[in-house]
Amino acid sequence: MKFDLHTHTTYSKHHFWGRDAINTPKEMVKAGVKRGLSGMAITDHQTVKGSLVAKQFAKKYKKDFKIITGLEIKTKSGDILGLGVTENIPDNLTIKDTIEKIHNLGGLAVAPHPFGEFGFRKCVKEKAIEADAIEIFNATSCRGFQNTMARQLAEKYKKSISAGSDAHYWKMVGNAGIICEGDPLEEIRRNKVKIFGHLTPLRHIATLTIKKYKRSIQKRF
Repeated sequence: MKFDLHTHTTYSKHHFWGRDAINTPKEMVKAGVKRGLSGMAITDHQTVKGSLVAKQFAKKYKKDFKIITGLEIKTKSGDILGLGVTENIPDNLTIKDTIEKIHNLGGLAVAPHPFGEFGFRKCVKEKAIEADAIEIFNATSCRGFQNTMARQLAEKYKKSISAGSDAHYWKMVGNAGIICEGDPLEEIRRNKVKIFGHLTPLRHIATLTIKKYKRSIQKRF
């Protein structure tokens, strides 16, 4: 079974763009089904709402398509994914406190793009080892060495691994993820997953940026 464990919808918030993704939860689910995935995690910035909406839609659209609820949380050191949680977790806590809250909600803490520095975004870097798993392949990474560094860190500390497309646009869904036989979160905990995927074409990243720019301009004027 294939799962994309890092995607975003229009519920993702962004300080500049307003919304950091182009498509709704329904559209992203449809894209996941179309790409032949067994399921996907919706990990919007600062909110689980998108994943909850996606889960309800998937039950009607394709019952055996698994939606993993969650969100992407901004800690003082960088981002952490909380997978399998259904409640929001505050931003700007320490990594330790953030992970503790994820665990208290029964979730799995994953360090996404730990070396994916971009603009003013902070990255957890070596602190990624504090999470339950490290995202060793992020399809939207513009620099291949960032994924290589994440993989090397996971291997050095024998950490469980994860992967995802980091899709903010439906055409990116399924570009990366994990392959497993059972429940994806349990398989990650047991470190029994394989990684699949390829880097997202730059034309899709460019299209995403243009779409977000046009939408932000329309709202301002």
